[in-house]
Amino acid sequence: MAHNLSCANAKKPGCACSGCGGSLHGWPGHLDLADGSAEERASRREDAVQDWYVAVGSDEETRCKHLSAPTPQMLGHAIDAARVDLAEYLAAHPSTAERIREFGGLLNSQAFGRVKAEAVRRTARHPELAHVSEALPGHFWCSLLAALVGAADRVERVVDKIPAQARDLLEEAPPPDWGGAQELIADTAVEAVWECAAAFLLLWRPDELFLVMRILAVFICPAPGRHPEVARLCLLSLGRGILQDAATHMLRQSLTPR
Repeated sequence: MAHNLSCANAKKPGCACSGCGGSLHGWPGHLDLADGSAEERASRREDAVQDWYVAVGSDEETRCKHLSAPTPQMLGHAIDAARVDLAEYLAAHPSTAERIREFGGLLNSQAFGRVKAEAVRRTARHPELAHVSEALPGHFWCSLLAALVGAADRVERVVDKIPAQARDLLEEAPPPDWGGAQELIADTAVEAVWECAAAFLLLWRPDELFLVMRILAVFICPAPGRHPEVARLCLLSLGRGILQDAATHMLRQSLTPR
């Protein structure tokens, strides 16, 4: 399936866009939301908050049950609200929005290209890589981005240690829906995405680079309710000034303690 506007503006899970391998999933639409009206963002936020409270439940017994054992629906709606907050932040910081567009474009043109080339090279020994573009849509790019920013936090941004630490994180918390193709190509993909990041280290402050990567991971994730590592590694560290208190509260209430 060729890449199309349905993929770029996706708001629901289930994208199978082999044209971009998921590398252009969702995030252009969220940048459009940042470029749009404050009224549209307010409406989206209100819908997400209301949906979250519905998912928690209206009676005391159900609320207690869900708050002690949060559901994927709760987390999904909490991240929907957080995404609107991120769009609101980008509306006030257009230079950061442009950097996300630059990084996302490189993710598609450079990292996805390298992954496809490596898959072709290894297909004779690993037939499951023959259709890697169809296998990647899902939790591939968001997992790589989240692992890299999580690794950067772990090693205190010692840049030469970040890719190896990211691979360790992917093994510690296997991403949802990963199969043989994703596992086989993961080392190449980690290196390819980190090469994109390293190119921008020469141009941007490290804080700005990792913020761009965090926001891109949240925007590109096709089903954040099923991917708690995106919330843990990319959202909870943002804090005041980017996320509103309501979204932060919903995120914390929606995550199962580790």
